[in-house]
Formats: sequence, C-alpha cells, structure tokens
Amino acid sequence: MAELSKNIEECLFGDISTKELTEKAYSIKKQEFGSDITFSPKVFIPLTTLCQDSCGYCTFVKSPKEGGTYLNFDEVDIIGKVGHENSCYEALFTLGDKPEEKWEEAKTQLKDLGFTSTHDYLVENMKRVNDKYNLFPHANPGLMTTSEIIEYKNHSPSGGLMLETFSKNVFNPGKPHYKAKTKIIEKRLETINNAEKIKYPITTGLLLGITDTKDELIQDIENLILFCLKNTAIQEIILQNFRAKRNTLMKNNPEIVNDLFLRIIATVRIFLPKHISLQVPPNLLSSVDDFLFSGINDLGGISPKTIDLVNPDHLWPDLNELNIKIDNSGQILKPRLPVYPNFINKEWLNEKMFEKVSNVINEDGYPKKYEYAS
Repeated sequence: MAELSKNIEECLFGDISTKELTEKAYSIKKQEFGSDITFSPKVFIPLTTLCQDSCGYCTFVKSPKEGGTYLNFDEVDIIGKVGHENSCYEALFTLGDKPEEKWEEAKTQLKDLGFTSTHDYLVENMKRVNDKYNLFPHANPGLMTTSEIIEYKNHSPSGGLMLETFSKNVFNPGKPHYKAKTKIIEKRLETINNAEKIKYPITTGLLLGITDTKDELIQDIENLILFCLKNTAIQEIILQNFRAKRNTLMKNNPEIVNDLFLRIIATVRIFLPKHISLQVPPNLLSSVDDFLFSGINDLGGISPKTIDLVNPDHLWPDLNELNIKIDNSGQILKPRLPVYPNFINKEWLNEKMFEKVSNVINEDGYPKKYEYAS
C-alpha cells in the first residue's frame, strides 16, 4: 500500500495548509455525523492498579510496594451508585493486564476477594454494576481471548483496547514498552480480531508521541487505516496525544502539539472508514476550540464526578462550558452510550443487553434524557 503511505505523508508533511486539510476532514465528518459531537457521561472505576507491565509514560499502574491494589465490591458499588445518581451511562472499568501473572501479591489479594483471576473478578463486578444500576460497563482489561470476550459481552455492550503503536522500536531498552509483553502489536490485533468473531463492539486507537520518527507516525496511521478497513468490530478510534508526566521515564519527552495534531486528526478522518467515530480526549487538549473543526465527532468519556485516573493532572472540561463552546461552533453536544448507535442491534448485542440499551435510547440510538448538556 505504497500509495496510501504516500498520501498520508503528503497530508501530514506536504504543502497543503492545515486549514485546507481540516476543512476537508470536517466536511467528511458533517456528511457522516451531521452537527453532532458526542461524549459518553461516565464514572471511572479503577478495578486494580496492579499490572504485569510497567510502561514509560504510565502513572496509573502501581507495584505492590507502591500501593497497587484491587477495589473491593463495596468500593465498586459506591462508584456505581454515584454514576447512577448523576445521570451517567458508562461505567469505565480500567485495570492492569492480568497482574496475577507477575505478582504473588495480586494472587493473594484476589484470593482474599474470593477469586483466582482478574478476569473472573472483573466479570463479577461488571455483572453487579450492570444488574443494579442504569450503567453500561465498558472494560479495558488488556489482551482478551475469545472465551473472555464472550463473558464480557454478557454484561457489557462494548469494550476497549488501545493499539497505541505498530512500531517495534518502543520495545528497545530505555523506550516506553521495554519488556511490556502485553503491548506486542500482534497480540493486540489478535484481541480485536477476537472481538470481531464474537461480534463485540470495540474502541481502539493510537497513543501519539511515544514514537520518535516521522516514518513511524506515517506507518502507524497507515496500519491503523488498513486494519480498520478489515475489522468490522471497530466502532471508534481514539487519537490520544501523549502528555508527559512527572516521575515517569518519559517525563522530559516532547509532546505532539496543536498544528501537527490537527493534521494527524484530519488525515485519519480523511482515510478512515467513514462510519467509524473519531475521538480526541478533551482534557488532554490545550484548547478544545481549536479541534472542533478538525474532523472529530466525539470527545470520549467525560465524568461529572470522577477524575481521569490515567491522566490525573488533566481535569475534564466543565460540561456546561463545553456545551456553550460547541453550540457557538454551530454544532451540538450530544450524550451517547459506550456503544454507538450503528452497533445497537441483536447482531452486536446479546438479547439482555439489547433490551437494557433499548430502554434508555431514542429512535436515533442516543439517550432519551440527559441534563448536563441541556
């Protein structure tokens, strides 16, 4: 696909102005998604901060000595109740990838909770939240087998796994994924292919700024586009810009800033299959206003009550202020479920989940009622 690579390079680094490029991307967005810019009202449930990997940009993961732990049932229930009472629809379960494969302490904690695996404990918590509250679990447990996805599908309408990058260089000593075996791209692609087999809607995307060269960036976008053309389970692409954090290996690494980031977003929108939603996290942007005409149609999960525990230094935008900004842009801020409308059918949702989703949506597939963006 040399032609695709060449076209991506021309968009990113060629003579076309950023204004012209984003106008083209915004036109595609308008054709497919109209004036809507969606977001998912959510609560953040950090089921465990333990993980078998330790990445060079991550502050979420903690070793046992650093206080890495699991939430218990009561703690999960408290967060779920807060989400339910504050008109949220998404319960975002964030956790490390099977920490019991590395840490004896994780095995001990799971045993004390009555479980032998993080997977089983996650499934039980998803079940409880799904059964008790008007929330829809959306889990990011890392690599997933087909049998694991089948269980997740019983209690959630969608899941997520970031691809992050296709580059092999990030596994070199001193690089962000050194010895991070769950970040091997082939395993991540396999997980998303497993989701397609099971008909489980998946959110994925790139972490921009953890690679070093122009060629790696071009190849990441090319490989992402090609994969999205083949895998029908992908409902949404997140383009997450790396933000340097204190006390990490990458604390002094440069960040991808406005102009290049705008060009990346526009380029992905131009070549991405048009039905796939395109998201950027608003709390990681220098100014949301600069990105409203870039080609995005979604701003991801925004919580009225819980912080972004993966990026704790970056607060969510105030929803009322965000609503005004988007209204001033001639667009409409609209809440959504963690599953997108084009996946709300009995092919992609099991019968029980389809019924629960159907009870809260209007004929367009969006929540019937939501107060924060009114």
